Amino acid sequence: MKKNSISFPQAAMRVAWMGLALAATPALAQLALQAFEIVLARAGVSCDAIDRTQPIGTASSGDTLVAVACKNGERQVVRIHKNNSVSYMTTCSELKTRTGIACFENQ
Repeated sequence: MKKNSISFPQAAMRVAWMGLALAATPALAQLALQAFEIVLARAGVSCDAIDRTQPIGTASSGDTLVAVACKNGERQVVRIHKNNSVSYMTTCSELKTRTGIACFENQ
């Protein structure tokens, strides 16, 4: 496992991939948010609390890319790997510069 990645149960990652929109499973949604917060903190990102998330695509490896918006204005991208670990990828602005993919484009 990568230095800045952590593993969480598959159900929690499925909730995260769906944009944390499953009100019937608030405990799993909270677990996914905590996973994102831990990964961001380990990467040195200042994220006071997560405001919202949005799935933004799938990498060629099959990993799911999720945009994470922090209440303090930070916009970051994390990866949910096929083995259900989560790792930091890049800032949303860097992703847009490199790939043209924008975070929270429809929000």
